[in-house]
Amino acid sequence: MNLGEIIREQRKKAGLSQEQLADKLNVSRQAITKWETGKGIPDVCNLIAISDEFGLSLDELIKGDIAVKKKIIADSSAKKWHILVIVYLLAIVAYVAYFAVSHNILMVGFLIATLFMLFFEMRIFIKERIYRQNRN
Repeated sequence: MNLGEIIREQRKKAGLSQEQLADKLNVSRQAITKWETGKGIPDVCNLIAISDEFGLSLDELIKGDIAVKKKIIADSSAKKWHILVIVYLLAIVAYVAYFAVSHNILMVGFLIATLFMLFFEMRIFIKERIYRQNRN
């Protein structure tokens, strides 16, 4: 049995509609539909919430579904990349500042582009942290 089938079966056993389960997990009804039909896979935080909601172990939820295992591995490595990208962008800003002070060369376009990318990377990183804190 795959993850979507398990979610659907457990939701029906609990007498919940997709909307009710979505409200309990703080996700959209469309997310529940995608998970149940196999068109989407919940992230780790949602897998834990589903596990808690239905009293199942994570092992019971994901053991038989290879696609879910692959997504969990990919998600954990993606988080590491966010930190590395932020450090790299901060190094570029420091490099631009060094040239501006030492050589009186201000690379405005390069600085703006780097700050723009840094802003969006930080935004993703912070939203992910807040999301994880709210789930606990």
